[in-house]
Amino acid sequence: MSVPRPYYHALAWAYDLLQTDPVAPRIDFIEEVLSGQGIAAGARVLDAGCGTGRYAVELAKRGFRVLGVDRSAELIAMAEKREQADTNRAEFLIADLLDVSFSHPFDAVLCRGVLNDFVDDDARKSIFLQFARWLQPGGVLILDVRDWTRTADRYAKDSIHSQLVELPDGILQFRSETAMDIESHRMQIRERFDLQRGGVRTTSENDFVMRCWTPEEVAACLNGAGLQQVVAFPGYGTSGRIWPDRLVVVARR
Repeated sequence: MSVPRPYYHALAWAYDLLQTDPVAPRIDFIEEVLSGQGIAAGARVLDAGCGTGRYAVELAKRGFRVLGVDRSAELIAMAEKREQADTNRAEFLIADLLDVSFSHPFDAVLCRGVLNDFVDDDARKSIFLQFARWLQPGGVLILDVRDWTRTADRYAKDSIHSQLVELPDGILQFRSETAMDIESHRMQIRERFDLQRGGVRTTSENDFVMRCWTPEEVAACLNGAGLQQVVAFPGYGTSGRIWPDRLVVVARR
């Protein structure tokens, strides 16, 4: 996987300030997909790479028994502070997805926004083997990846993204610039965080790599892990307008 990003660690407190897209409509879509595959409220769901727990908590509010796993202690700390319903709370665990195992299988696994961080071929194959290990027979996997063709088209048109967030005691300015490597399907990204708080300015800049996927590669990894692809979607329902480069895949063990 790529070098850890400050966004996932030292600057994890800023994650939810920058990721403001609505979660509920995507959970509507996920819940509908699960229902169509016979997975209803009360089922055990693993949110693999849960980040700050936005999806895990929303799924728990809808009656699923959810465990969120992420290797970032800082993101998990943010998830554990998230407001939850009293009757059905998501649980969280700090662990590396390539190493973690569980004593009981899950009815469903959700893995969103994570697989692009797996750059090496061996790691990309290994995570799909993990999905198969975590699922009970007949269990459902929902994943999303950056589709190479649509991602390359998106960043060819606009390679720079910036956001300004007003804080109670200052301002956070975020900027990213993305270059696409055609041969390797890799995204070479530079992020910059400029924070002005309490009259003090600090700057953090880092470079990291993501690797996009093709539908054929996803299908090959599923097949290699003994998982059967059911259907693929160009995004989470109407939220495809927000994430126009995502491929959402549903599979079964």
